[in-house]
Amino acid sequence: MTTGEEGRAGHRFARLVDKMESIYLAALRVLALGVATILLVYAAWLGASGLYKLSRDASSIKEQPAAVATAEITGIDMSKPREEASPQVDPLQRERAFYKQFVDRYFGLYRARFERFAQPDDAKVNRSQFEQRFVQIDTRLQSIESGDIRFDADRADLESLLAGMSAAAETDVTKARLQSYQAARKTKVTRTIRDTRTEQYCSYYGYYTGSCLSWDTRQVPVSRQVSELRLPTGIIAPIDLFAAYQKKYIETLATRREENAAKAADARAEIELANIVGAANLWTAVKIIGVFLVMMFLFLLIAIERHQRRRSRRVVATDA
Repeated sequence: MTTGEEGRAGHRFARLVDKMESIYLAALRVLALGVATILLVYAAWLGASGLYKLSRDASSIKEQPAAVATAEITGIDMSKPREEASPQVDPLQRERAFYKQFVDRYFGLYRARFERFAQPDDAKVNRSQFEQRFVQIDTRLQSIESGDIRFDADRADLESLLAGMSAAAETDVTKARLQSYQAARKTKVTRTIRDTRTEQYCSYYGYYTGSCLSWDTRQVPVSRQVSELRLPTGIIAPIDLFAAYQKKYIETLATRREENAAKAADARAEIELANIVGAANLWTAVKIIGVFLVMMFLFLLIAIERHQRRRSRRVVATDA
């Protein structure tokens, strides 16, 4: 092969290498730009979401105030008897004044909306009995003094109770229940009560002495008939209906508060977790931006080196 032919072959090989280099650099440039763009978009998303999650404040979550609907107060089981009570002792002043005034209003509601449907032979409930059964001022004051309850919260609860009971008293279902009781007639019901009693007996009799030598005791069954007047099933006295409504209100309110507290706690926990994730996302975004800058720097070096090589070739070609 002649020198000219060798030169042309070397020139073709150099052109091939330049072409391959251009293809590879173009592919690398496209790949680097694509990856850099993806990293930049991802970093922007992480930064935005991280800032949003960090901006949320768990303390901003407040418990929803619990409330009891009128229909929930009246939704009682009419087949069960209602009981309450147990007074206690205490001494306080401003609070006692409010409780006294509240009992006056609450007792007034009972007498105006419930007691007037009582039957003639029903025992009347006086204010003191009513207070001990439904309000229990002494117990409340003792709890306030010991710090178990706050007076402001208890006062708000009682006002809410009075409003709820007043609304329940005006419903058609309550009026129908009271009127049914007023028109009901008690029927005589006789039932047998079975029990046992202790009986002494002679366990060993002395026939020669004609007397009992040993005594012992045993349990013998006894039964007795008891008669009482009963109302038809599903009919209860006004005082028991009032007690059932109050119990339903208190139970429903307590349940609702527990549910609201649980929801608020879950929401706070979710935000606190989001704060942690947001901080981690921000740090990841910073690292991705660092990688992006490194890739851009490498891309710049490649571009500068390629530009210098082309320039040096042009200078060599001009000199030749």
